Amino acid sequence: MHINDMQRAACKRASASGLPFALWRDPFGTSFTALVSTSQPELAPVFGGAPLPGFAMAPFDTEDGNQAWTLPADVLIDADGTRYRDGAALISAPVTPAQSRLTDPATPTPEVLLAPLGETPAPTARDSYMARVARAVETIREGGCDKIVLSRIDPRDLPAGRDLLDMAEGLARLHPHAFVCLVSSQATGTWLTATPEILLASDVEGLRTMALAGTQWPEPGTEIETLTWPQKIIDEQALVADYIRDAFAAEGFLGVHETAPYTVRAANLCHLRSDFRAPQGDGAALGRLLDRLHPTSAVCGMPKAPAMQFILDEEGPTRRFYTGYLGPRDLDGTTSLYVNLRSASVSGRQIFLHVGGGIVAASDPATEWQETVEKTKTIAAVL
Repeated sequence: MHINDMQRAACKRASASGLPFALWRDPFGTSFTALVSTSQPELAPVFGGAPLPGFAMAPFDTEDGNQAWTLPADVLIDADGTRYRDGAALISAPVTPAQSRLTDPATPTPEVLLAPLGETPAPTARDSYMARVARAVETIREGGCDKIVLSRIDPRDLPAGRDLLDMAEGLARLHPHAFVCLVSSQATGTWLTATPEILLASDVEGLRTMALAGTQWPEPGTEIETLTWPQKIIDEQALVADYIRDAFAAEGFLGVHETAPYTVRAANLCHLRSDFRAPQGDGAALGRLLDRLHPTSAVCGMPKAPAMQFILDEEGPTRRFYTGYLGPRDLDGTTSLYVNLRSASVSGRQIFLHVGGGIVAASDPATEWQETVEKTKTIAAVL
């Protein structure tokens, strides 16, 4: 699985010029798609607004979950060739000189793609994280919440000469099940992601989402069919599924189909998952549904409002786009939004691994810390 030469060149030229770009590989896909914008992202509704083919990215903490930064698809390069944006359409020839320069072989191309300097969040020490988990458990046992999802940051140095495009390519090889993405803009910063979780996908066949929760890290070679789940995790996953079910019902979506929970593997981790499918809805209803779903209880907690407040009080604004969502929108009739998990922000030669886990009344701080250590391995595997 390779990023082709034209995709590499376009992303490097964009980065060198301070322009936004996104590069991704769909779950179980066989090729990458590269998108480059000739202007900075626009904050716009994902559903129910004007059509805008592009790549959407929303932070964890947002007033309206249907509002996201959208990188316009001014140049789109996939396995079928190169297209250029003309209004809401994608056509085969450049419309502007800026589009032409991004794909012109005569345009200078840097040797290596480096992330621009961005935010450099502080690391979370082991004792600090475990104390935070203990406070969350106390809040839950006192009846303030049913579940609170906490996160922490693990900074690393990027290896000398390590190109971010090569790292994205490596993640795609290691994690065929994941949505693998490298995205960069002034508004969002630079993020490298290999997420297993769909937030909401919409295409001609209807809508898809999933309830994903609970984590185990079995020994290599373990058959996932043999794994059993403690009641704590079964209950945690059920809370996520309940919330999704209620969100569809609240927005009037009928004919929703839900699978029973089953075990899935995501790199060195396993999770408990159930899938949801529903008929298509109009733009306004989809926008309201997205607002209800984001952030999911799998990355925030239940009930959402007090869990969110606990997180903001304890973590401050450090998550930024971690546990937000990202993905292509309005591309050939398809929008696919993924939860920004198993991800890292990048600033210059530093990479900041963002990891976390769901806390319930039975959670043990030391075990929760170890879960986050296991989750760092998704991105760390390509360092």
